[in-house]
Amino acid sequence: MCGIAGIIYRQPEIYKNLGNDLLRLIQPLETRGPDSCGVGVYGSATQQLKILLFAAQDVSWEEVKHWWEKQTKVIEFDAIANGRRIILDTTDKPLNLAQIKPHLAISFPQLHLMSTGQLLEIYKEVGTAENLFQKYQLNNYTGSHGIGHTRMATESIVDTFHSHPFTSAPDLCIVHNGQISNYYKLRFSLEKKGIVFETDNDSEAIAHYIRYQLLQGFSLEQSLQNLLNDIDGTYTFLVATADKIGLVRDKFAAKPAVIYETPEMVAIASEYRCFLNLPHYNPNAKISEPDAGEIKTWSTTNKPTPHLELV
Repeated sequence: MCGIAGIIYRQPEIYKNLGNDLLRLIQPLETRGPDSCGVGVYGSATQQLKILLFAAQDVSWEEVKHWWEKQTKVIEFDAIANGRRIILDTTDKPLNLAQIKPHLAISFPQLHLMSTGQLLEIYKEVGTAENLFQKYQLNNYTGSHGIGHTRMATESIVDTFHSHPFTSAPDLCIVHNGQISNYYKLRFSLEKKGIVFETDNDSEAIAHYIRYQLLQGFSLEQSLQNLLNDIDGTYTFLVATADKIGLVRDKFAAKPAVIYETPEMVAIASEYRCFLNLPHYNPNAKISEPDAGEIKTWSTTNKPTPHLELV
C-alpha cells in the first residue's frame, strides 16, 4: 500500500505554490507508506540539458565535474545536499545518454543519475516527506506541475533508488500504487527490445513501457491505453511529461484515486483528506473518482514536448 499525488496548475501566477502544495498533499499519505518519499517536479525550463546526480557514498565531486567536462560543456555544477544539479550545453556536442550511462557507472559506481531533461527534477529518499523537502529546500519550489509518492515496500528493497518516482527518458517520470502481476513477462519483453533495468521494482517497467510506446509514435493517451491493455494487476499510477500529467486506474478499480479540480488547478491523490490539507482548499471544487479502467490526462500549454530517448 502506497500513496500517490499530483498537481498541475492552470494559471502561471500560482506556480510558486508547487512545492508547498505537493508537500501538503503527500504528508497525509504517509500512513499508507512510511518507507520513503519522492517527487518529480517540473520547474523553470532550460534550453540545455539538466541532470541530477546523487551519491550513495562519498565521491570527489571535482573528479565528477572533470569527467562531465570531457563529455561536453558544463554550464552549471551546483551542490544540492548529497548530489549535484548539472546544466550541460549540448548544442555543439550532443550526448548519447544511453552510451554515457554505463561509462559513468564504471567511473563512479556510487553515483546515481536521478533525472534528465529540460524541466524535470527528481528528488527521493528513504524517510519522511518533511525530511525530503527540508533537505532539498523544496517547500518553495516553483513549477507548473509535479507528482509525488510515499512508499510501503512489498516486494523490493527499501532504499533511495528503489523508491519512486521512476524515470526512463528526459522529462518523463511515473509514480505507482499497486502491483503488476505480469511484471516478469513485461520486463522480459522490454529487455528483448534492448531496454536496461536498474532495479527489480515492478514500477520501473511502467516507465520503460511508456517511453517505448512514445518512441513508436503513439500519443501519451494511446500509450497509456496500450499499457492498460498489456499489464495485469491492481494499480493506480500517475505519469508526468514536460507538459502533461496522466492517470491510469486498473480495470478492477482496486487502488484508490480522487481528483480535485478548480479553475486554477487539478490535484490528484490516493485519498480525499489530502485536499483538505491544501492551504487554499476550495470547498466548491469539483471532486470525482476515476472509473475502473479509466485514463485521464491534463496538460499545460506553455511547455515543450519532450525529446525522448534512453536516460
